Amino acid sequence: MGIFDEFAHRHTDCILDGVAEKVILSRDSRSTSIIAREYIYNGLFAPTSAVKTGSLVVTDESFLVQSRRSSPEGNKSCTLVKTNSVIEIQRCTVTYDTNDNPIGESFDPVQSNVKAYVQYVTAHLRQLDIGLLPTTAYTLLVQSTVNVKRPQDTSLVMPDRIVLNGRPYQVDVIDDVKTPGLYNIQLSEDIR
Repeated sequence: MGIFDEFAHRHTDCILDGVAEKVILSRDSRSTSIIAREYIYNGLFAPTSAVKTGSLVVTDESFLVQSRRSSPEGNKSCTLVKTNSVIEIQRCTVTYDTNDNPIGESFDPVQSNVKAYVQYVTAHLRQLDIGLLPTTAYTLLVQSTVNVKRPQDTSLVMPDRIVLNGRPYQVDVIDDVKTPGLYNIQLSEDIR
């Protein structure tokens, strides 16, 4: 009997990428900042679980899996970040007249109700992450299955827009290497 089974009284029902499972959740006790104490959790899943980096775990709250490692018993131990926002992704489309002349542009929704972890970029965060662009206002963590495109994608008329708390932001960078299965996105004020 592994540790996951020994703590059956702590099991919480969850939906893992659309499939019903059980998880043992706890706050990360190593955290030193208030932000980390509020949003970083540990999750323990059964050896048979399909959990992976980038998975979405939904209980009464939602979490994104940032890392996963297996214990000697085969249990899957994960670091989770609690989502704190729901966003909408919009893409620019151009309208043409009968002579193929552009007559207008509009941003149309391509995906709504996307759970995300959003962080406001402060001077302190800029010191910790030197890869932030000078124009970055927010960083965003979402599943890599989300329909958002890199700004340099040639199929785009202009970079995608993300609506956060009713305000539009421009997608400037999508990093899919930092955390496999998740996109780390940098957003700037959208002045289009």
